[in-house]
Amino acid sequence: MEWMQIGEVARRTGLTTRTLRHYDALGLLIPSGRSGGDYRQYTLDDVRRLLAIQHLKSLGLGLTEIAAALTDGLDPQTTLREHIEAVEERIAAEQALLQRLHALQAASHDDWDDVLAAVELSERVRHPDGVVRFRAALEFPDAITTDDLIDLLRGDPEPGVREAATWALVRRGETALSALVAHLADPDPGVRTQMTHALGKLRDPRAVDALASLLEDPVPEVAAKAAHALGQLGGAAASAALAAVLGRGSASQRGTTVTALGAVGTDAFAPVVAALGAPASATRADAAEALGLLEDPRAADALIAATRDDDEEVRVAALMALASLPATTPIMDAFGAATLLGGRSGAVATTLLARTAARAEGSGSRE
Repeated sequence: MEWMQIGEVARRTGLTTRTLRHYDALGLLIPSGRSGGDYRQYTLDDVRRLLAIQHLKSLGLGLTEIAAALTDGLDPQTTLREHIEAVEERIAAEQALLQRLHALQAASHDDWDDVLAAVELSERVRHPDGVVRFRAALEFPDAITTDDLIDLLRGDPEPGVREAATWALVRRGETALSALVAHLADPDPGVRTQMTHALGKLRDPRAVDALASLLEDPVPEVAAKAAHALGQLGGAAASAALAAVLGRGSASQRGTTVTALGAVGTDAFAPVVAALGAPASATRADAAEALGLLEDPRAADALIAATRDDDEEVRVAALMALASLPATTPIMDAFGAATLLGGRSGAVATTLLARTAARAEGSGSRE
């Protein structure tokens, strides 16, 4: 058997004799033999174990874990999974630190007092007390980095803090726009909802296409929030996007889309009238309801035609929409004709005819 002294093992492995003695003291690598002068003597098997120790150490295992692993005291899959999670956490922390350093550098601070002030404010934004975070967003809206505000919006547990961050971001205009849009594809529906909410507050028309992409989001709450935000933005592009999804989604989504179109106003008129001729009855019904919210007399002829639709939901919606317009002879005639239809639309028409006639009569008596 070939024996090696501790110095030779150190030279072969690149370790120090001090490390080898430490491993011996821990029972991690006990030399197979001792010389007559009580010097440590190692075999090739000892060196192989030493190399195994170094390999496991390179994976981040501690010496206690390595000792257990080499005596079959640890399950490899469990140990590797735990260390993967630990490494991922360290990487995430390092990435967060790198992001903060880049933000500080981008802010072009001229001296260390400015840097320290920025770091102090960043710490306040991350403070465990929600009141501190809330006040930081309100008192220093222009000093907090956009990334820090986005982080608050993404995951702060306090609704008030998220709303304060939204307000601070909206003040930034175009700078906030790109940051918010970049997070609309986040896998977390809560994040998508928060970013959509902020974009609605921002009211920048350049966000229309990004918001329109969420109108058919698989999560109804996200789709409804996108519809509401487009209603806040307004304009022809937002109107067209909203009109394109009339009749789709849950009842809540449909209601929000209709309300959003009503909030847009005149720009919504043309696409909604066009939707009144759609093949799907749900689309026609929602279009009729939206026209009622717009209260535009130009819609009278299209709505009168819709009172003769094959679908009762469409007929009822058209009748209700006509009731929001100034009473005219064609509208009264449409109510009268619809009373003969029977069913719900007939009952609605009867009520609306009587109500409109009474209102017209009362208006005439006052004149």
